[in-house]
Amino acid sequence: MVSSAAEARNHRSRAHPAFYAAKAAQAGFADVLSHRLRPEGIRVISLYPPDFTDGDPLHPTWDHASRTVDDPLTARSVLDCILFAIGQPRDCFIRSFHFEQL
Repeated sequence: MVSSAAEARNHRSRAHPAFYAAKAAQAGFADVLSHRLRPEGIRVISLYPPDFTDGDPLHPTWDHASRTVDDPLTARSVLDCILFAIGQPRDCFIRSFHFEQL
């Protein structure tokens, strides 16, 4: 999981500048890995979520958190995205997921 902080000129997060730099490097590394490993059938999927609320999957509210357009992105939403991506057939190539807050 990279972060939307890795995108150029993204300053929506209140993260430390070192976090921005580290996530940009992580995005570049994932891109190189994806390019080099794809011929061998190994997928590298990069997720670029914005800040999201951290939920506990063992807490009862995990399955009942509001997920409307007006709500902040939840950890559950990010997990659902990951499960969708890894559940796709091997011939499906997904370069990255970019989340958008409307």
